[in-house]
Amino acid sequence: MKKELYTAGEIARIAGVSLRTIRYYDTKGLLPPVSHSESGYRCYDKNSIVLLQRILMLKYLGFSLEQIQQLITAQNMDALNQEAILSQQKSLLLDRKKQLELLISTIELAQQSAEEDKWQVLVRCLNLLTSEEKVLEQYRNPENLNRRINIHNYSTSPQGWMEWVYEQLNLQPGETVLELGCGTGLLWMERTHLLPEGLRLILTDRSEEMLEQTRQNLLPYEEELKTRQIHIQYQIMDANTLELPTASYDRIIANHMLYHVERRDTCLAAIARALKPDGTFYCSTVGDTHMKELHQLVIAFDSRIEMPFQNLTGDFHLENATPQLTRHFPHVERKEQDNDLIVDDPQAIYDYIYSYPGNASLILEQRGRELLGMIQDKLNREGAMFIHKSTGMFICRK
Repeated sequence: MKKELYTAGEIARIAGVSLRTIRYYDTKGLLPPVSHSESGYRCYDKNSIVLLQRILMLKYLGFSLEQIQQLITAQNMDALNQEAILSQQKSLLLDRKKQLELLISTIELAQQSAEEDKWQVLVRCLNLLTSEEKVLEQYRNPENLNRRINIHNYSTSPQGWMEWVYEQLNLQPGETVLELGCGTGLLWMERTHLLPEGLRLILTDRSEEMLEQTRQNLLPYEEELKTRQIHIQYQIMDANTLELPTASYDRIIANHMLYHVERRDTCLAAIARALKPDGTFYCSTVGDTHMKELHQLVIAFDSRIEMPFQNLTGDFHLENATPQLTRHFPHVERKEQDNDLIVDDPQAIYDYIYSYPGNASLILEQRGRELLGMIQDKLNREGAMFIHKSTGMFICRK
């Protein structure tokens, strides 16, 4: 039976788009014709209509044409079936639906508020619209990250967080290991002597500055690593649009970063495909009560200070991450580190608050001395500030 073909005009009418759109997607390499007629017209088939649906859906969800090209290429390489593609699209739409519902409820609240309260509610709406940008800016360079890390030097655990994480990995000689969101390379800096021989380590981050800082931090160990045939690669990579070769990694690590990934289900699917059959995925996160005493102090000082992390991390906490992971990994083990903070340095507490994404630094430029005084008074009364930490890791296998 002869395969049914469509002209560019026919496929445009079926999809409800302009002929110019079909031609444009062709020039971009997104929707090439399957053949040409004797007269030279572009011809398409039913698979072309399926592909066009994927393009339009991803465009609706906010992907750039370049990102769409990357996603479609990666999906074709992995030979995803139509059911898997529709499942991914559904997940992306549900994420968008959740965001839109939150924005709609905020607008409705503004409509119902007294005139003097509308401004505060509209500012809340603005924060929702820009929350991802604030976190991206937070990790664009190492300065704020270093401010946040310093407070964890006051840990009650004899074992530091990175040491604990590394211990869980149980790396073996000759393995290929990928870290997503490597930050400044803290997981590896003080443990290069522990790395097994022949290890291939791929360190990635979406921030070029952060990745360069990692490179500089590991530069002093370069010769030592070469003698043990340990090879490190550095790659700029965004976890929202992962392009990973299938069945290529023994271990993949996402240390305290998955809660920032907007398209998390798609990301997890890509990670599962990229692992070797006996590979392992390690992802860490925080719990609902993480740093609660510090957040309470901030609210008591100035309730205008935004705390986007509380909203953004909540979608992937110790308490709710398991169902998300088991969609892609049948075997998921949860481990928690027993650890809190007892901080007797007011500057360490202040720096952590100053590092919050959003308006914290702006407010503290005006009221910073007041906050430092408040913290100092608290430490004078109590000797130190107790801050509960809720941190742990999921170890996932296919």
